Amino acid sequence: MNHMRGLVSTAQALRQTFLTPIHTTKTGLVQPSLPRNYIQLRAFHNSHPLAAGGSQPQAKVLIKDEGIRAPFVQIVNAEGDLDEPERLSDVLKSFDRNEFFLLQVSPGAPKQPPVCKILNKLEYRNNEKAKEKAAKAAKQTLKQIELNWAIDAHDLAHRLKQLTAFLEKGRKVEITLTRKKHKRAPTVDEIKHVMQSVLDTTREAGGTQVKAMEGEPGKRVMLTVKKAD
Repeated sequence: MNHMRGLVSTAQALRQTFLTPIHTTKTGLVQPSLPRNYIQLRAFHNSHPLAAGGSQPQAKVLIKDEGIRAPFVQIVNAEGDLDEPERLSDVLKSFDRNEFFLLQVSPGAPKQPPVCKILNKLEYRNNEKAKEKAAKAAKQTLKQIELNWAIDAHDLAHRLKQLTAFLEKGRKVEITLTRKKHKRAPTVDEIKHVMQSVLDTTREAGGTQVKAMEGEPGKRVMLTVKKAD
């Protein structure tokens, strides 16, 4: 009976900690009331720099045409080879500037001029749009990971590695924590350890909860996370 009371208390504490939706605040992490001798689990919170998304990604800056700061450049020809160095001014005069542009693809070195390509403007824009569309579609793909509360250390490490990879690629991940049929019941410490490991891994990968956790710790729990914007 003492074991069951401990499990119920732990489940209640986990629900209190993780079922509350995340809200932005400047007061720091919410400290819930927890049972005595309970290992406190850290809740996600948007005020945390990782949960809030950290630093914003830098926009890609193209170095092209007169923005190339070098008197000489080397052009990648149609065969993919490098031509001999030429004056930048001569290269810019060699093609129709309305249809093409010169893009720097490598900055070069002290005794080596930058490497550049002459690209068609329309084709370049279409290629960039196609890449953005593909990346957006990939990010919208929902990935699923299932964990057993009594999972062994090796399998847990493997699943957490998958979670990190999905989040770093911008995928939304639906995590199911459940008790397998015909398997032994998990201990209170195992429940706490698995939950803590999932939350820590998500936080370290720059992820945040999409919505409040659903379910009962120790039974079946659904948690949806993604990379913070």
